[in-house]
Amino acid sequence: MSCSPSALRLKHSDIQSPPSWAQRFHSSDIDEVRDVIGRGWGFHSRVVRGTGAYRFEQSLLAGKTAAAGWVAASLGETIRGASRQALLHLTMPAGSEYRVGRRRSVASAGTVTFIAPGWDYTLHRPAGRASAISVDVTQLREETSARMSCDGNDLVFRTRSMALGEPAEARLHAAVARFVASSTAAAPAPSEHGGAALLDALAELLLAESTVVRSQTISSTRLAGLEAWIDAHLDKPITVGRLCQVAGVGERALQKAFESRRGMSPMRFVAERRLAAARRLLTAADPTHDVTRVAMGLGFGHTGRFAVLYRQAFGESPSQSRQRATRPRSVTS
Repeated sequence: MSCSPSALRLKHSDIQSPPSWAQRFHSSDIDEVRDVIGRGWGFHSRVVRGTGAYRFEQSLLAGKTAAAGWVAASLGETIRGASRQALLHLTMPAGSEYRVGRRRSVASAGTVTFIAPGWDYTLHRPAGRASAISVDVTQLREETSARMSCDGNDLVFRTRSMALGEPAEARLHAAVARFVASSTAAAPAPSEHGGAALLDALAELLLAESTVVRSQTISSTRLAGLEAWIDAHLDKPITVGRLCQVAGVGERALQKAFESRRGMSPMRFVAERRLAAARRLLTAADPTHDVTRVAMGLGFGHTGRFAVLYRQAFGESPSQSRQRATRPRSVTS
């Protein structure tokens, strides 16, 4: 399989190429890829971009509390999801673009991207190879809270891209190499010591880059309750004032909480949840879920604007999602 000529730094063989004993999965069926990868990394949507044969490969080294993964795809993909674990994208094909709410960042040489657990993000990834590591979020929270001498429940992880200087890159490089080296053909699961090296390196990186901070606004429990209320009322009118009333806080505290914990404003968060609900409806085999009815029912007053936001989030138009829902499973869907 051809590789994009611009895989981004961290080019040591332990990072760019998985060992021969890594768990391997390959498929030309986008639905199978979505299902298999979703079971390991979290539910997501995945849309293929481009023409020609689609081929996907994944290699995985999974330990007790950490994992390293390598993927290669022959066509571009748009991925929309939220990771269950703390995820660090090490290398991406050049031109890979991340979106969180209205924020956009493009992968470049010398950068890595941290995906905070539970944060919705969209990744537009060209054909080529990519690599990532993940660690158990509970252990990462314990590690970082201990270093900060605070309650782990008050910590906020943020999704962001980070430019690495040579010392930080070398430390991360060494931790990944140690994790891979702790795995052998006879014992393919990396050791807990190797996992600890990844945990230590990731915690150090996040603290140095202010990607994990202490919350000073709404508690995580209260925010979770508000988000559940939003999910239950997506088809009803929602205003900032109503959100403040439900959360029991003022507008400034509400804005700061969503910016720090979700990377977007409260009303943008509502729009993102409505987009996710729209996709569920449009990809369901229900003939009553036409695009206009779905858009209007979820509060999108202008179908053109809805279509723009939907394509940015999922890599295809609402009508394309609807058409796919009425077709048999296909390797090009």
